[in-house]
Amino acid sequence: MLAECYAVLMQHLRRRFSTALLFSLCLSSFAQDSTFKSQTQLVVVPVTVADKNGNRVWDLKESDFVLLDNTHERKITVEPWGTYESRVSLVVVVETSFLSDAALVRIRKMASMLSDITGENGEIAVITADSGVHSLLDFTTEWEPLRDAIAKLHPSTDRAGHILDGLSAGVVLLEHRPQNRRRIILLLCEGHDRGSHSHPMDVLTFAEKENVIIYTVNYSPFLTPFTVKDPPTDPTSPNNPTKAPSTVAMNSTIDIAPITLDAAPGFEEVARSFKFNIGKTLANYTGGRELGFATDGRLEKDLASLTAEVHSQYQISFAPPEDKTPIYHQIEVQVKNRPDLMVHARPGYWVGVPVNAKPLQPAPVKQ
Repeated sequence: MLAECYAVLMQHLRRRFSTALLFSLCLSSFAQDSTFKSQTQLVVVPVTVADKNGNRVWDLKESDFVLLDNTHERKITVEPWGTYESRVSLVVVVETSFLSDAALVRIRKMASMLSDITGENGEIAVITADSGVHSLLDFTTEWEPLRDAIAKLHPSTDRAGHILDGLSAGVVLLEHRPQNRRRIILLLCEGHDRGSHSHPMDVLTFAEKENVIIYTVNYSPFLTPFTVKDPPTDPTSPNNPTKAPSTVAMNSTIDIAPITLDAAPGFEEVARSFKFNIGKTLANYTGGRELGFATDGRLEKDLASLTAEVHSQYQISFAPPEDKTPIYHQIEVQVKNRPDLMVHARPGYWVGVPVNAKPLQPAPVKQ
């Protein structure tokens, strides 16, 4: 009888142990799955809102915004303008082929304007691209290193301009910045890639995955020499130990021109647009814009508008759907009950597309 009771007791304990073990394994699996889901990449959408005259709108709240993802409304989080403006990480990518000689004369006068974009506490890095990719300046918040790096820009002796490789290297730099930082690339180039190993579609999907906005300043190597004035002494660069004061007034207007793209672009449509203007296509699809370089005045005006935009954006973020089918998701951001306002934001993002740009890009090397 005692032996029978012992057998029953042991069987009961084994069952309880098996149940506890199964529960433990399920809990462990759930915890791992929860950790995995918590690390899902958010889609970040910086949003600029202005009235019809280009004046910025400051007083919107999270409840004022609606975001449609392929016509489906998403649950969003909104950071108001001004709450993250000091968290800007900017990578300046400059083409330095010999065709860029005249443009570099103008670019060397831009240090203070570049510093304005990042703000007082933002950080900036500089990459150059010719027959290779070179890290001219690692991320810094200091004025003097930026001033000195921009002053050192010079053309190489060949025609190669690996701007796509330079962009890919810039995204790699931004990929390793904290998630809460604004990630921006400013590309200054002739507009046509010559010799890169990276494919434009790979660079685009890589930038979109890392929530990088690309702004481009394209110049003509044939017209720029006729529009560049004799370089005057830059008051912000020689013997100036402090950062130049901001040249952008708080009441600066914003160029709020809408982005016009196909409703649901496929790879072929994007590839065709790359053939006409790589920089403009990358800017449009990441939510940036193409800036002017025709004259000094136009460049200064556009950079001032860019600075005003960066420092007055709302930031919307949301979790994308779990979808492994390669498809483009179109984004539309609306302001409730305010049809008079104009909204500028990235037009969409790819899902289910493998990112191949990272292994293709050459690592930046010190000059």
